[in-house]
Amino acid sequence: MLSEQRGRVLVLAAKAAGDALVERLTASGYQCASTEREAGLAEMVDQLQPEVVLLSVTAKRAAELLETVRKVDKLNRLPVLVDQGRARSAEAFKRLAVDDFVRGADELVPRLESALRAWRFKEREERIRLRMGMLLEITQAATSSLELEEILRIAVEKVGQVTGTDRCSVVLVEGSHARTATVVATQEDPSLVQLDIEVARYPELRRALETRQPVLIEEAQRDPLMAEVRTSLLPVGVKSILVQPLICQDDLLGALFLRVSRGDTSIGRDEQEFAQAVAGVLANSIRNARLHTAVKKKREDMELAYVERYRELNDANRRLKELNRLKDEIIAVCSHDLRAPLQVLLGHGRLLLEGPLETQQKQSAEAMIRQGRKILTLVESLLEKGKGEAARLSIEPRVLDVAQLCRDAVAELEILAAEKPVVLRSECPDSLMLIGDEVKLHEVLQNLISNAIQHASDTKGEVVVRTQRLSRPDGDAVRVMVSDNGVGIPPDELHLVFDRYRHGPKGTGLGLAICKEFVELHGGEIWAESPTDGGCTFVFTLPLAQEAARNPRPQPAAGAAPEQPRVLVVEDEPEIAAVLSEVLRSKYRVEVARDGAEGLAKARASRPDLVVMDVFLPKLDGLDAAMALKSSSDTAHIPVILLSAHQGVADKVRALNLGAVDYMAKPFNAVELLNRTERALKLRQGEKEQQDKSAPLQKRTGSDPATGLHDRRGLLLRLEQEVARSRRYHRSLTLAVLRPDRSLEALPSNMADVMRKRVRHPDAIAHLGQGVFAVVLPECNADAARTVINRLMPDVEKVTSIEYRAALADVSQDSDPVEKLLEKLGAPPPELL
Repeated sequence: MLSEQRGRVLVLAAKAAGDALVERLTASGYQCASTEREAGLAEMVDQLQPEVVLLSVTAKRAAELLETVRKVDKLNRLPVLVDQGRARSAEAFKRLAVDDFVRGADELVPRLESALRAWRFKEREERIRLRMGMLLEITQAATSSLELEEILRIAVEKVGQVTGTDRCSVVLVEGSHARTATVVATQEDPSLVQLDIEVARYPELRRALETRQPVLIEEAQRDPLMAEVRTSLLPVGVKSILVQPLICQDDLLGALFLRVSRGDTSIGRDEQEFAQAVAGVLANSIRNARLHTAVKKKREDMELAYVERYRELNDANRRLKELNRLKDEIIAVCSHDLRAPLQVLLGHGRLLLEGPLETQQKQSAEAMIRQGRKILTLVESLLEKGKGEAARLSIEPRVLDVAQLCRDAVAELEILAAEKPVVLRSECPDSLMLIGDEVKLHEVLQNLISNAIQHASDTKGEVVVRTQRLSRPDGDAVRVMVSDNGVGIPPDELHLVFDRYRHGPKGTGLGLAICKEFVELHGGEIWAESPTDGGCTFVFTLPLAQEAARNPRPQPAAGAAPEQPRVLVVEDEPEIAAVLSEVLRSKYRVEVARDGAEGLAKARASRPDLVVMDVFLPKLDGLDAAMALKSSSDTAHIPVILLSAHQGVADKVRALNLGAVDYMAKPFNAVELLNRTERALKLRQGEKEQQDKSAPLQKRTGSDPATGLHDRRGLLLRLEQEVARSRRYHRSLTLAVLRPDRSLEALPSNMADVMRKRVRHPDAIAHLGQGVFAVVLPECNADAARTVINRLMPDVEKVTSIEYRAALADVSQDSDPVEKLLEKLGAPPPELL
């Protein structure tokens, strides 16, 4: 066995004893060196690189030398043996902290052999433990939220520590046949990062990339592969090189490059296996980073395309609205200009008929009047169609007397009834006030009375319009009945008369379908009846205004029926609020607030089952109020339906993003309002049934259950979006962290409301735990953000009774990960919360 293979022994003894031991050990295959003096010990250790120390001196001298050995870095971990063969007493050596004793010449080699085996085994275990620890640290870094450059920098440092190489670098390529590569991390010189190199100038790198196999150069000065670059290697003194390809799912991403220049170090089997394991981890991290970059770029491209497309659609919508407005103006002008001369022609036609005319002249005048009326009907129809579907299915509410409206309609149609002839009269003595659209209700009455006149008996025809007050638990209503004494409608056809596409007898149907739509717009009902004594009666009901009720509504007995849901209407226009109240009061208990601040206060105090709220309100608009409701844990569960005269998609999306469950445009359809209200309440009921399961779900989705604000996960997602947006559009973005002087386990219930009062709608607030808050302020520079935080801090300190410290910075141009941005501002890591 060669001496380098059997072991290297440093003998510390007097010259004669040391020479004898060296001679004997050399003959046994050991490489040895001997000295007794401390001077020159370090140089001898550097030359020999011993694996075991043998002391052959007196006990007193052994203690001195042992203390010297423990002070030398390369000796303090080596096993130390004491030769007791020449000692007079072995008891003196027992106090020495050594690894073993040699009690005779025949024990020397076996003891040395045993000590070397134990030390080598311990060193190997230590190296394995070091490699596993370093590999674990590299894996943890690769699976964290760190940027790829930081992960690779950590990796090359750890690999260099384990393998003892003087250069460790990561080189990335694009594709299997890339001609150039980029050094993205290096241990030797950090300034070489992002250095582009030509693959052809590095034969070992070229072969590793071509074959996709590790390339090991044990002796760079003699290896044939390095012949073309040997002259450039000589000044550097390169001894060994290892190139480990980085491959993930058959994608060649680059290589891990290791170089050793010292003559006493080599790249062994253990180092090769460690480099292979690290390469697998890094390849997976690099591929994920590239996929993330590609997805992020795709998302940004899609966002830009969406913005551009939205701008194009918005411009097109604006042009269409302008064209529609011009169309309405043209139709209005034309219809007005046509109706005026037609009225003149019809008036003169009636004058002609009243004068003395011959038979032929009378027939001509009647034809002129008949065709003029037809043209006038067409003009009015054209004007109504020009207003569009929204005008037909919307109401313009005002307070009116439905009894007076019936009397006026009867008076207007008396001429038509007299031509038949039919007796037309009204029986509407009482004043019955409601809130509705006078034009549409007038059209309903005209349609019903005209049909009744048309179908009344040919002999002694009679049409009667009656009104009657109805007392209901949910509020008084009015019943309007239009009766005729004609042939009537068979009972099996009564349900067809309001069908737009199936007409009843003598062609009734289309006008009645419109009547049905208009009545339902007001929250009423309409139907037809066939009395037993003949004829037909059309009946419709409408809710009366609340102040018109003469008697208080009876309260349901306790336990008699389930309590109606409570709806809070927040509307500043009294007439619209009255319409909303009357429509909703048919099914729900309704309370009204006149502005946003009052609505928010009533919602917090009474906790209604639903809030129906206008967007544009005094004191506090609907969007602010909705956000305030959703930001408080006490009111976050209340569904909100927002109303607005603006019908833009952006307004609707913004309202829904702020927590509203629905968004309706004014003017509204009463039936649709009731349907959406019922749907919102059903959604709320479903949420109540799942209340026990909501807490973990809320935690997963990035919301803090204690405050209703963002939690750490939700904040990181929002902050990443805002950072990307600020960098893309070069806009300011400020991040602030508020930390209490001591941990705060329980937060006040109104904490979210207190903080929301001082920030804007786009700002995001998060509770990171134990009273630590973070505030994201988009499009806000550091100076403006400092003003906001300075206003917010006293409120937070007042409600928590704890002093706070704030740190903030403009992070729009900071390239660090979002988690790192929080740490810079003093946010504690998640594991400390």
